[in-house]
Amino acid sequence: MFLNSTDEVIWLSEPKTAIIVPIKSFERSKTRLGRYLDLEQRKSLCHHLVNDLIKNLSKLEQCQILLITNESINISDDIKDKSLIIREGKNIGVNNAVSLADSYVMRNKFDNSIVIPIDIPLLNASSIREIIEYSKKFDKGICIVPSYRYDGTNILLRKPHTIIETSYDNNSFFNHIKRTMEKSAVIKIFDYSALKADIDTIDDIILIFKKYILNGDVKIWNADPSTFIFKSLQNYDNAALTYLLNILKKNPDIWY
Repeated sequence: MFLNSTDEVIWLSEPKTAIIVPIKSFERSKTRLGRYLDLEQRKSLCHHLVNDLIKNLSKLEQCQILLITNESINISDDIKDKSLIIREGKNIGVNNAVSLADSYVMRNKFDNSIVIPIDIPLLNASSIREIIEYSKKFDKGICIVPSYRYDGTNILLRKPHTIIETSYDNNSFFNHIKRTMEKSAVIKIFDYSALKADIDTIDDIILIFKKYILNGDVKIWNADPSTFIFKSLQNYDNAALTYLLNILKKNPDIWY
């Protein structure tokens, strides 16, 4: 279903958690991978990332997924009732996109909200469920998962969503913690290793394949990484990583 920013729809009879997914223009996404993926490949990668994310998040109970985007997102019929697309109207940046979703969250009286980007390929519903469960222990605060370099924010739960405004600019992890401390609210840092890994550069992708898919097995990596990664990926239902590997296996130099 599609909404403009001024529309209002209540879907959940007992709304609990709003999952906010800001999605910027696919044409402007993943530009740092331009050396390895052309524009159409980067756009296809974004489609796979979004579909993988929606599929995983749809497993959560009492959650509604809010996609803030101008992109055309194909959502399968079996999970459409858990997803809502809110049109930006223009490319307004992550913080403004979250603020746009916050208006919907406010009107529909969600208990809390979680901001999740599309490029965390190893995200799983069970970890998000644990974060939501922990948030029931406090009335005011945040749960946060940092990026791998501890400069960004990969997962941010706000309870209530008005506790802080988001700050997805430079060093957002520090900024979100600082703003919450100023409110004397609860801060819970979840050091989920797999959720700290996102896709931005080729080094990020190699790290994901090497550390998480092959579990750091250096012998396998040095032997024939792409072949063994394909075998290991069979344990995952992850279209984005499979798509990436099909492209990158044609560039053997990146593996070493």
